Amino acid sequence: MGAGKKGKYRRLTIRFTVVSIFIIATLFTAIIAIGLQFYFSQRLATEAALKLYDHSANSTGSYLTQVDNQAINTTSLLAHYRGLYDSNGLTPESLNMFAEVMHATPFIYAIYIGLDNGDLFELVNLNAHPIVRKQLGASHLDRWVIIEITDEADTRQRKKHYYDSQFNLRATHSEPTEYNASLRPWYANAVVDQVHKTEPYLFQNLQSPGVTYATRIVHDDAVLAVDIALSSLSDYLNGLGRNIAGDKTKEVFIFEASGDLIASNIEQSTEVVIPPSNPLQLTQAQQVLVANTLPLVASNETDWPPIDFAIAGMPQGYSIDLLNIVAQMTGLTINYNNGFTWAEFIDKFKEGEIDILHSLMNSEDNASLGAFSQPYLSLPFSVVTLSGNAPITAITQLENRRVAIPMGWSIVAIIEQYFPAIQVIEYQSTLEILQAVARGEVFAAIDNSIVLHYTAQQYFLDNLQFHETIDYSPVRVDAGLSIVMQPKHADLVEIINLALNNISSEQITALRQKWFSEGQKAAPKTVEGTVPYKELIDIAANPSLQKRLGVYSIDGVDSFVYVTPLGHAADETEYFAIVVPTNVLLASTHDKVKKSILVTGICLLLVLPLSWLFASPIIKPINLLAFENKKIKNRQYDDVVKIESFIKEIDDLAYSLVDMSDSIKVHEHNQKALMEAFIKLIAQAIDDKSPYTAGHCNRVPELGLMLAKSASESGLPAFKAFGFKNEDEHREFRIAAWLHDCGKITTPEHIVDKGSKLEVIYNRIHEVRMRFEVLWRDAQISYYTQCIASPDKQETLKTELDATFIQLTEDFEFIANANVGGEFMDQDHVDRLHQLAKTPWVRHFNDKLGLSPIEELNYPEEEQTLPVTETLLSNKPQHIIKRDFPVHFDEKFGIKMEIPEYLYNQGELHNLAIARGTLTAEDRFKINEHITSTIKMLENLPFPPELARVPRYASTHHETLKGTGYPRKLTAEQLSIPERILVLADIFEALTAADRPYKKAKPISVAIDILHKMALDQHVDIEVFRLFLSSGVYLEYANRFLDPSQIDAIDIHKYFDEALDKQQS
Repeated sequence: MGAGKKGKYRRLTIRFTVVSIFIIATLFTAIIAIGLQFYFSQRLATEAALKLYDHSANSTGSYLTQVDNQAINTTSLLAHYRGLYDSNGLTPESLNMFAEVMHATPFIYAIYIGLDNGDLFELVNLNAHPIVRKQLGASHLDRWVIIEITDEADTRQRKKHYYDSQFNLRATHSEPTEYNASLRPWYANAVVDQVHKTEPYLFQNLQSPGVTYATRIVHDDAVLAVDIALSSLSDYLNGLGRNIAGDKTKEVFIFEASGDLIASNIEQSTEVVIPPSNPLQLTQAQQVLVANTLPLVASNETDWPPIDFAIAGMPQGYSIDLLNIVAQMTGLTINYNNGFTWAEFIDKFKEGEIDILHSLMNSEDNASLGAFSQPYLSLPFSVVTLSGNAPITAITQLENRRVAIPMGWSIVAIIEQYFPAIQVIEYQSTLEILQAVARGEVFAAIDNSIVLHYTAQQYFLDNLQFHETIDYSPVRVDAGLSIVMQPKHADLVEIINLALNNISSEQITALRQKWFSEGQKAAPKTVEGTVPYKELIDIAANPSLQKRLGVYSIDGVDSFVYVTPLGHAADETEYFAIVVPTNVLLASTHDKVKKSILVTGICLLLVLPLSWLFASPIIKPINLLAFENKKIKNRQYDDVVKIESFIKEIDDLAYSLVDMSDSIKVHEHNQKALMEAFIKLIAQAIDDKSPYTAGHCNRVPELGLMLAKSASESGLPAFKAFGFKNEDEHREFRIAAWLHDCGKITTPEHIVDKGSKLEVIYNRIHEVRMRFEVLWRDAQISYYTQCIASPDKQETLKTELDATFIQLTEDFEFIANANVGGEFMDQDHVDRLHQLAKTPWVRHFNDKLGLSPIEELNYPEEEQTLPVTETLLSNKPQHIIKRDFPVHFDEKFGIKMEIPEYLYNQGELHNLAIARGTLTAEDRFKINEHITSTIKMLENLPFPPELARVPRYASTHHETLKGTGYPRKLTAEQLSIPERILVLADIFEALTAADRPYKKAKPISVAIDILHKMALDQHVDIEVFRLFLSSGVYLEYANRFLDPSQIDAIDIHKYFDEALDKQQS
């Protein structure tokens, strides 16, 4: 990295560093303290949460046990009372007793008695849950409802008597019903002295899920039952979830080991809303039929998701939603009945207890059941096996295999009839057939594709392979689901079909999105009969993970998970689980940490001004040292002073800074001296290179400095603003003057030293003279030859010979004088040269012998037959020296010189015809190229800022004020005073120099007269020229450097006559 160049890293102040170290140390201490606080707070929070969850689990277990025990005890106790009912229904004593019981146990929804003849007498607690009052249509004034279902005039009637809290009858409603208490599961399973608890199912009167506790009344043909709505348990879990952490981000579950959900505080997903239906435009007859149709009872399976199933007794599924749409469109009332197996539903339908069977395929075996609607959903069958099996595309691939199928499915009869080699094993549900495959009990299972996928997903069954497209040839298997009506309701099928045909595409899309997850990026987290997280089932299966808080990623969110078995179940098949996001549970801990950080930050802000002052004893002397360092940077070495400090290291640094300043001062002085010595050495080398310019590079700086000094001391308006501000500017001008011709080091010597027109490496006038010698000898030979032939004419021939000698002598003298280049070559002289050039002479020797390889390249390849007649002067091809490479000047130098086509043109006639001087255009360009070399050389040198103008000063002494100079063709506006001074110094030295090869030294009067003319022609600045005279610099220079013979008298006043100047210009 160069001196003075900053590194890539950001630099920090000492004050900032000291304060930062103080802050970092304080922060480090605070971070450790806050970290420890966070660790122990988090630990306390998790331990507190674990205790709370343990308590919640115990409370929930106790609550469920209490509910169970109270329901069982209440049922058992009430069954031992006599006179609970008579022919008119419940007795007043039993009503009071039932009411007292439900006052004491408000979670009990109803207490009722069922008789063998199907009659029912029920007391309903309207305060059990808000949904009870809503479903039964009770007002806020009602407290109790007595439901009586009896036979009246060959029809069964349901009567609802609404009572206030004082058992005053307020209203009675009656409606037909098909309900038969003796056919309900709770009635059929009831025994004496033992309470039977049902699985959750849909209460027929309430159309809401719950469980029933039932027992047979001693010594009577009746069953006493107690109903508990599951909504009360959900309310308990909702309250428990809020108590645990205050909002619904805490999820509470009660579930079985299989994953079946018993209760939860999470509401079912309402991500997909099914658009409402518009009533159908029915005919008058159809409207009458609908109006006269009693509420219909439809089947509702509990275990065939997502088509037809129940969650805690509440009907769910595609078919249930579709039937609800049909009910909305037609005006029919459809209630649901669940708690039975599919085979039991078939039997009840045949017995007339169920009005509607749905999700049924119209096969040969089912055709006789009733009136079928058109299919409303196609559910093709699929085969599922363990992963890794070969693809199954035909049913025949299952021959000689054990295959599981849900019990009562229509496809069972088809397989047994057409594919007897397949061993069919029937199971109660789709879940059981999937579990059978997973356990390896069967090779494959068959059910509808959507049902298989849905169930496997809900119960987290992995390692299964689904085979979707199955060929059942030669039999056709119908995959369409239909609605089946009792024969007595066959007329309704037309209306139902009309509704099915008018279900909108938006409704169909919503149904498929809701139940089949079509069009959704990911199925939403829902509670649909099973726990939504596989982790809960895994923990339930591993006792070592229970009763502890573990962190799991639940749907991409880190959450605490707590699972424990519920103690109220003897076989511990029910589990209590809580899922809480870690950020929720640790929110209070994080708040404390944030407050601690805030307090720490405030304290730091208060201490920060003090820490800022703490750095002053270090900062102040260092800033003073930096100020002294700037003096060194600005080379103000004599102004550097020592800074006092009581800090030893800084005091030592102050001493070393002063010592360093003195050392740099001495070193800089030596470097400057060395540099100027090198510069003078280069100038001397250039002068020594040519004996004809020896002293030019030495004399121009002297003259320039003398003139610059006079200009800076002058009071003339033109130089009022000029002056060297310091030694650096004076040194800059001095170095530029010394280097003004440094580019001549690249100029060939024979060009610099060219003293005549024909001179190259040597003066070719000698070749021309030799040709004249040849012509002289030829003339003598001709004379003697003719004398021998004609002795009588010897006198005449001698006269002609003498005349020829005289002419040859004159012609050679003319050519020799033209070669000197001292005078202007006018056109007459040029014409005479061309005439003389045509003079022939005979060459008898090969002119290609003895040449160097480079010279041979310039000669034409054709051979000449000797002797050859040559002309006295010629421009031959070998005289043209081409460039080895093109000349190019970088645009940044601003060089505007015209570049000749050839490197050199050494043609004899071309050179002798030069109008002024001895240089051709090519020679002149080569000479002028010393300026471009100067520019390139100096511009590439890393001059310091105080010498930045050296390349410019050194390369402008051949410019004119009118833009005709070289190399940049600058104008007066672009030329500074120092540059104008060097122009004059260079020209005057050249005019008066006695060592130029092409001219003689001129006396100062002639040189000044020439300068004056150049000033008038704007080649030289007129003001600089007059200063040159008025200051006496011309005479001072002449006395020092010129021969006394050149110093003649001169009247300088005539050059100050502006009127005369205007005439001359």
